Amino acid sequence: MSTAIITSDTSANHLTGDGHPERPARVVAIIEKLKKRNDLIWDKPKKFDLNILKKAHDEKYIDMVQKSFPKEGLKFLDGDTVISPGSEKATKEAVGSILKAIDSVEQKKYKNAFCVVRPPGG
Repeated sequence: MSTAIITSDTSANHLTGDGHPERPARVVAIIEKLKKRNDLIWDKPKKFDLNILKKAHDEKYIDMVQKSFPKEGLKFLDGDTVISPGSEKATKEAVGSILKAIDSVEQKKYKNAFCVVRPPGG
C-alpha cells in the first residue's frame, strides 16, 4: 500500500490578498516538492452531502459561512480568515479531500494520505 496525496486545483482560487501568510504559493511549493517523488499516488476530493458538516459544526455556523462568500473582492470572515469568490469551491473541495483520505485509509485503499488543501482546516 502507498501514500496518497489528495488535492484539488481549486486551492489556488482561494485568495487572501497580498501579504497574507496563507496564500496559494504555499500549496504550489508543497505540490512541486511532492511531484518529484515517484512513490506517491495522486487523488482528487470526493463529492459529499453538505449535511455531513453538521457532525462537526453547528447548523447556524454552516449557514453563516455559506452565506459569507463574496461575489467579488475579498471579505474578512473573522479577524484572520479572508475569503474570496473562489473560496467557496476551494473549501468544499478541501472537505472532500479530507473525507476521501479518511474513507480511503479506512477501506485500506491507501496506507495513509496527506491532503494538500486550502483553506487550511477545510
